[in-house]
Order: sequence, then C-alpha cells, then structure tokens
Amino acid sequence: MMDWMATGSVTSRRGFLRASALAGAAAGAVAVGADGALAAPRMAQIPPPPPVGAEIPMSMLAVEVPLRVGSMSVEVDFEGEIRFRVTEADAADPWNLTLEVIAFGMAGRHEDGNRVTQDHSLGQITIEQSDTEDTPDSLLKMVSQTPPRWEQTMFLDFTMTIENPPPDLPGGRRSHTPEPLVLSTKEPAKLIGELDNFPPKGEPYQLANPIQLVLPDNPEQTIASVDKFPVKVSEL
Repeated sequence: MMDWMATGSVTSRRGFLRASALAGAAAGAVAVGADGALAAPRMAQIPPPPPVGAEIPMSMLAVEVPLRVGSMSVEVDFEGEIRFRVTEADAADPWNLTLEVIAFGMAGRHEDGNRVTQDHSLGQITIEQSDTEDTPDSLLKMVSQTPPRWEQTMFLDFTMTIENPPPDLPGGRRSHTPEPLVLSTKEPAKLIGELDNFPPKGEPYQLANPIQLVLPDNPEQTIASVDKFPVKVSEL
C-alpha cells in the first residue's frame, strides 16, 4: 500500500507538475503573444502631403562631380539650394504632386591641384536656374505605403558660368581671355530620388541623362558636359 501510495503520490505529483507546466506554457504563450503584439512594429504613419501653394526649401550637396570642358576633365564639389512650390495635387491620390522649381543655385570651385598633369584652374563655377517656361514640371509620388517610400523627379534647366574657361574650347571660340564662359543646358537635367523620407534627409538623387552644356547662340555645339551628378538633398 505504501508503495502504491508512494507510487500514487509520485504519479499524482507528476501529474500536478505536468499540469502546472502546461498551464505555465499556456500562460507564457499568452504573455509572449501579448508581448509580441506590443513589440510588433506598428504600421508607419503616413504623413500628410504638403498642400498646394506650399514651398519646400532643400539643401543640395554634390561631391566629385565629373565635369568636362573642352578637352579638360575635372571633378568639382558643388553646394547650394533648391526651392519647390506645390502647384497641383491629385484628388484621388494626395501624394501625387506636381512641383515647380522656383529657385535653384549651386556653386563650386576648381583649383589646379596637379601642375604635372594639368596647369589650368577653372576657378569659380556657378549654376543658376534658367529663366525659361519650357522646363517640365517636377514630380513627386508615393510609391509604397508600408514602409512609406517616395519617388521624386526633378527637371532642371540652368546656366553654368565658368570663371576661367580653358583656351581650347570646341570651335576655337576662346583663347586666353579673362572673361567668364556662360553655358546653358541643351536639354533639362533629370534627377531621380528614391526616398525613405519626404522632405528628404540627406538622400541621394541620380542623374538620369547626361547634361550637355552649350553656348546660348549656338545650341548645336556642345562645349561642356556632366555625365554624373551624385547629389544628396536635405530638408532645410
């Protein structure tokens, strides 16, 4: 009897422990489930789009931009700002916006860093928005809600002023002269940004088409070109 009672007692104790373990596991599962619910990432809240008429200023920084002027190839760092105005919004898709560039300018400086291979400095180089109504509107759209992602397309027409142009420009247009060279974009530059934030926070935009720069009175003759424009853009 004692053995049975002992066996029975042990068996009962095992049953109790097993029941307790199952209960604990169930409680743990509930707790984990509750914790999991609390720890689960919330759906990112989609910010409201800027209203029509709003102006959006941004800083721009482009490092080691490859610039070719005549037979001379250099790399220049440019820094500046751009400002957009929201001109249109899609009623069915509030984050499908049309943007107008109302101000744009950047500047950089090229100094001769190696007189063994190159003995000419282009000096100050400035980029300014062209006064033209033919530039396509810039575009902004949300391409994903979870997580929120945007795509912005900028179209930029601008002039580039080179303080000290090289003497061997195409067509023999210049020799040694102190006069700055003013060029214009042959076609608008197109920059595309795939963004995790809007306004962007130091996010990169890529040049979709090489930029050809021409003399205003001879648009068929390319004087300078930019094949890449790796620019980072941030909200001001």
